[in-house]
Amino acid sequence: MTALTAVTSVISAVPGDPTPGVYPDPTTVGPGLLGFIVLFLFAVACVLLFRSMVGHLRKVRYSPDPAKDGDLDAAPDAPEIVEK
Repeated sequence: MTALTAVTSVISAVPGDPTPGVYPDPTTVGPGLLGFIVLFLFAVACVLLFRSMVGHLRKVRYSPDPAKDGDLDAAPDAPEIVEK
């Protein structure tokens, strides 16, 4: 059985339309504990990413006038070019 036939058999086994007019009561359905945990982990990940970004941005040397930083075109360990 190839992967394509397995996928098509799974897709064909899914029923089409649910019974019309049968929906859960919106006042009793909620995201539950799983929804809270996912949202909480997402918020923690965002806070950690923001703190990391702020730390990296503080390390960046910024000068509005590039001429004050010196010669930025040449690398400090670059060998000198000698023309013949």
